[in-house]
Amino acid sequence: MNLNSNQRWRPLFLFNIYRLIIAAIFVGIVFVDTAPDFLGPFDARLFLVTGWLYSNFAIFSIFTIQRRWPSFNIQIIGQILIDIFAITVLMHASGGVRSGLGVLLVVVIAGGSLLSEGHAGRTAFFFAAIASISVLIHVALADIYYWSAYVNYTYAGMLGISFFATAFLTHTLARRVRTSEDLAKRHGVDLRYMEQLNDQIVQNINSGIMVVDVLGRIRLFNDTARNLLGLNEQQLNGRFLKLVAKKLAYQLNNWQGEITSSTFRPNDGAVDVIVTFTKLKRGNTVNILIMLEDATLTTQRANQLKLASLGRLTASIAHEIRNPLGAISHAAQLLEESPQISADNSRLIQIITNNSQRVNTIVENVLQLSRNKPPNTEIFDLADWLRNYASEFINQHFLRPSDIILQNINNSLLIAFDQEQLFQIVNNLCENGLRYSKGEPLLQLRIDTDSNHPYLDIQDYGNGMTNKTKNQIFEPFFTTEPKGNGLGLYLAREICEANQASLNLCSNTDRGCCFRIRFPKLIEN
Repeated sequence: MNLNSNQRWRPLFLFNIYRLIIAAIFVGIVFVDTAPDFLGPFDARLFLVTGWLYSNFAIFSIFTIQRRWPSFNIQIIGQILIDIFAITVLMHASGGVRSGLGVLLVVVIAGGSLLSEGHAGRTAFFFAAIASISVLIHVALADIYYWSAYVNYTYAGMLGISFFATAFLTHTLARRVRTSEDLAKRHGVDLRYMEQLNDQIVQNINSGIMVVDVLGRIRLFNDTARNLLGLNEQQLNGRFLKLVAKKLAYQLNNWQGEITSSTFRPNDGAVDVIVTFTKLKRGNTVNILIMLEDATLTTQRANQLKLASLGRLTASIAHEIRNPLGAISHAAQLLEESPQISADNSRLIQIITNNSQRVNTIVENVLQLSRNKPPNTEIFDLADWLRNYASEFINQHFLRPSDIILQNINNSLLIAFDQEQLFQIVNNLCENGLRYSKGEPLLQLRIDTDSNHPYLDIQDYGNGMTNKTKNQIFEPFFTTEPKGNGLGLYLAREICEANQASLNLCSNTDRGCCFRIRFPKLIEN
């Protein structure tokens, strides 16, 4: 059989114990003179000596089995052959085949067949043949030398047939056992592989997964769930959910057993979390599967899908829009140049021109989203770039140098970014800040590092924004300005992400707002 090292030697050891017990019983009952009539009546001395030698062989085999030398197959063949010889001699000493000891040869052949490895069928029939030949030789010699008055070749033949029948049955049984064992091993390997695969999937999936029982104890969780809930414990299995995530436990208590979703902010979490509950039934056991999703990522995906569809739509109709739009703008310009146009009509013409430009800007912005142009990353000094930008911005808007404060610009700070795209982002933020700032200064631009990541803060000095506005400022087409298109901040964040940077509102008070651009890891000089 295909057993491992320990499993295949143990059955051989147990079979040897059986051999020792049988030999010891034969020796013992003859030695104390309590043997039945069929044991050793023909030659009691030969029976006792053979039983004693057989017992010593069994004891010796204990040590060879423990030392596992010689090899497993050699020990099986050698021990079974000695068994056949010893039992044949014991049978002779007991009066021949009529003693009934031939049954022990059936047990020996069955044991040897089951223990054999490799070509088990050949080995089994080899043992049966040797045993049959031994019995026939004994009967023939007994007939020739008149060792026994009872000589029956038919009984010997029937005994030989039983040997081969036993070999065939045990060989068939062993083959089925091997097949079942191999199948069980393959299933075991498949189950272990599936278990490892499932564990890797659960741990590496982007969604948070938790399983709790009906008592509210945590049975399974992954790292994503732990991070979304803001938990620091490395091991949560077996703990009650209400002790580690009270808000999530409250959501679970309010759940009515249907597959529903809700959103909440964990006590120690950094983002809103969408939670979904589902029952897991297995027999009489009912557990609850909790799926956790980052609400921010879900919103971003929805916005990306919406803008991707809108970008494709705009790209397909941009040509049709621009042609009439160009005609309208051109006609407005011609009307404006006409001397017969009154002042009131000139105002209307100006409205036409301004709104035509606004529509064209919206189309350009949406087309920019659909094109998804990769950034042209360059390595440059952020401090030098910021000084040049501030000077240009002051001249463009006719500001005083004191209106724009620059901090930490004397420190060289290398970053990797697309300069044109950085100009677009910073200019959008500064234009917005300039629109809402009051007093002096109007804007403050500050550069520094955080955890080896450079960042640029753009601070205005207005009245801040409401919580509702704060939560929607990065949504596309959201604006509080009648003339705005609502794409400026969204485009700025998308451009930052394309450059492996981030844009966030880091403070919002009644004294102004501060936006932070966090660049990729600092590049050393």
